[in-house]
Amino acid sequence: MISVGKGLSMAGAFDPTDGPDLDDLAEAGAIAAAGAAHACLSCGAAVDGTYCGSCGQKNDDLRRSSLALARDFLQDTFGFDSRMWRTLGLLAAAPGTVPRDYAHGKRSRYTPPVRLFLVVSFLFFLTLALTKTMFIAVEISLKTDAEIAAEKKQLQEGLAQAGAEIPENALVEIEGQQADCPINIRSRFFVRPGDVKFDGDAWRQCAASIQQSVEVEAPDENGEARARAVLSRFLAGVTQAVEHPERVNGDINDWLARLIFLMAPILALLLALFIRGKDALLFDHLVLSLYMHAAGFAAVGLGLLAAMAKVPHAAPVAAGAIGLYFVIALKRAYRRGWIKTVWTAAVGGLLYLLILASAATAMVLNAVWLSGA
Repeated sequence: MISVGKGLSMAGAFDPTDGPDLDDLAEAGAIAAAGAAHACLSCGAAVDGTYCGSCGQKNDDLRRSSLALARDFLQDTFGFDSRMWRTLGLLAAAPGTVPRDYAHGKRSRYTPPVRLFLVVSFLFFLTLALTKTMFIAVEISLKTDAEIAAEKKQLQEGLAQAGAEIPENALVEIEGQQADCPINIRSRFFVRPGDVKFDGDAWRQCAASIQQSVEVEAPDENGEARARAVLSRFLAGVTQAVEHPERVNGDINDWLARLIFLMAPILALLLALFIRGKDALLFDHLVLSLYMHAAGFAAVGLGLLAAMAKVPHAAPVAAGAIGLYFVIALKRAYRRGWIKTVWTAAVGGLLYLLILASAATAMVLNAVWLSGA
């Protein structure tokens, strides 16, 4: 047989042994696919690199398995890469530098503020959970005879100056009725259950005495009954909160994370009231606020760990460090004078704390109210 062409015999029959090699076809397909991959999936323009130079889209269709997507999300959100360590180190060493650089375009070297906020806040609440630390707890102890005598003497002196008298055997008087509450009440923050003193019998006696002593004024019996029901539920909620603080703090921690996240734009708006200009847009304030909250979470977390290690004065040192950090961050980020910077930090910080305290109080009261159901 005389061949006149590859794969063709003189008789015109096809010879399968002389056909194109399958490996060659596979290689050609791979080359064609590689060539197609260098065309933008969105606009079709030629792409030389990861992103399209025409429309800016990343040349990736993101089509992956659910497991791979979940893994990528966790890595992108909570992964500690070189940028994360660089950002954290510079946030600690040079307050205000990271938010200023990031807001003015130097973003590739730093972790984005939202991502850093999520990572640090996640680690903070994880630390609370692992160490069984409560946001707030109420410590109740029975007063000693000396404390009762000292308080009664102080009250007698105050009433004597006002021209009034107090019965000798009265400890607390509510609407003319005597309430027997010889207890000390103290709020404690970021403590573990074992560190809280609680005298259940003394509190229950006090709660029952208060409920009996309070006079409710209402236009009718139904109104009085509803008012007493509200008082009874609130006292029951307080009882649950002081007797089972872990249960109530579980609800508080859920809302606390959302509250702090909402406080970031509020701080940005407060800063916008005092600092304005082309280098102090609302975007700049929001970036600084997010980085500031991340640094605050880190400082409180470190203070919490130090307190557990029995380091003295860990809480006030952490609070003072946050205040000083805020002043330096404002100074370096906006490059204003010291007087204006300190004034902004003081007034803006005070307004921020007032809003935060009011929201946190409402959050705690709501948790107590729900516990009394």
